Amino acid sequence: MKEEDQELEIIETAAQQEEPWCMHCHRFSDYRKKWDTIRRSDLEGGAYSENVDVPHCIGCEKPMFYLSTAQKLTWSVYALATLSWLLGLSSVLFLFGLSLGSAMGLLVLSGICFLLSRLPQKSRKALQSHQKSRKEESLKTLLQKL
Repeated sequence: MKEEDQELEIIETAAQQEEPWCMHCHRFSDYRKKWDTIRRSDLEGGAYSENVDVPHCIGCEKPMFYLSTAQKLTWSVYALATLSWLLGLSSVLFLFGLSLGSAMGLLVLSGICFLLSRLPQKSRKALQSHQKSRKEESLKTLLQKL
């Protein structure tokens, strides 16, 4: 009985693992994991190495992305840019009043927030290529039904 439970747990954890997306091949292709070492510092002033596995596509040898991580990153950056712009807007309206200088400052802040929202470029491209691929697949299935 316990062996069956262990087998079920192994199967469930393997099924829950997300497949990485290759934005160059536009699919969930086969991949191999390459290990990278990142040096990190600890609280005592020393340093230690941390191994990180990065999936690389077998077909094009480019790094692949996990879509959930890319989506979380882009949405958190968008939220940060929006909140900072709203904070700037509220400070202009309530603290300084509307004048030419505050309007120029708000315009500069708007530009900075726009540039901040464009920072996760690779994550945005991975999400866009996945969305484009899903649309193409849905069109193919629609055409096959006709």
